[in-house]
Amino acid sequence: MSNEHDDEEWDRNLIARLKETDKRNQGSPTLLPEDVQTRILKKGKRKNRVFIVLVSLSTLFLVVLLLISYIYSNSLFVTRWFQPNTQAALRITSDVIQFTKPGVTASSFSGKNSFISWTYTFELNELVGREQQRVGTFQDNFIFSKLTGKFNWKDGQHRTPFNFHYPGGTYPEGSDINSIGWNILQKLPEGTVAQLAISLARPMTHDDYYKLIKKYDVTTVWLAIDTGIEKELATRNPVLGNGLVFGYAPDALNYGENGSGSFTIEVNGEGERRAQTFMNELQYLIEHPKWTNTLLSSIQVEPQVRGVTLEQRYSYLEKNGIKIYGAVLTGPTKELLKLQEEKEMNSPFVGTIDWWNWDQQNASGIEYSY
Repeated sequence: MSNEHDDEEWDRNLIARLKETDKRNQGSPTLLPEDVQTRILKKGKRKNRVFIVLVSLSTLFLVVLLLISYIYSNSLFVTRWFQPNTQAALRITSDVIQFTKPGVTASSFSGKNSFISWTYTFELNELVGREQQRVGTFQDNFIFSKLTGKFNWKDGQHRTPFNFHYPGGTYPEGSDINSIGWNILQKLPEGTVAQLAISLARPMTHDDYYKLIKKYDVTTVWLAIDTGIEKELATRNPVLGNGLVFGYAPDALNYGENGSGSFTIEVNGEGERRAQTFMNELQYLIEHPKWTNTLLSSIQVEPQVRGVTLEQRYSYLEKNGIKIYGAVLTGPTKELLKLQEEKEMNSPFVGTIDWWNWDQQNASGIEYSY
């Protein structure tokens, strides 16, 4: 308060002195005394400092306000109102991938959210022998509740060697698909494991299939299911592969009642339980059409099946039962080669090959980074 009073008094004196100086120097430029100039400069600097402080405080206040608004709006609009149902998103994505990608399953995932979006990233794996090998990732991107999905394959590409010959379909003239797979397995050394897609001579129930396969030391990774459109597809395609096949990975399903809990199932057998669980998962996807259809449209881009709905497949299976016409297997290469003697199996397609890991000892002597 004192400084303001002094400034006002000084200003009045300055005006009086300027008038007096003006009278004495009429007709010549008016020069301010040195002490006056100094006082004016100091006053200007002081006001400039005050202005800078006020601007800085205003800017800081605005930044804090924006930060608080961001945190609040993120919590309010995304977390409280538009956050996707995490369990539903994970279940739907996992099902759609395993139903449409032979041998590929979505395992662990990570999630993060930003201002108005959520992202879930799934690791994609294939079983080769006893080991899960990562083949890429899949991203669910939610902006509010709108979903988009995208594959990010390892090294930018994914090899899809699994093809199936539908029972009764014709082979292209001069085709050697009934022998080339067996020839590859014969040339592989005994200390290796491999993936193998095989086709069946007739559609089989779960019980029929597992009764046939249990004689061999192999693992069933994926089952190709007849959903009512495959017979027609086979008239235009000698083999059905990626984009045309539909099935499921037995070990990726949850066999708990109503999807609650994660319960195991016998290595072979329990056909009725497997069939019912598969139907339950189809029904679950049908009950969530928005997300399911979005993912299907981004994954299943083959024009020949784009118009086929899950309701059509479900209705056919409910009426005709679940029949298997092919499978993806993994195991020791020489054990897989034994399947050549089965008249019920044909059209082998060899997938990834790796060194022996079928009965490895428990890992020991491993050093980890912490």
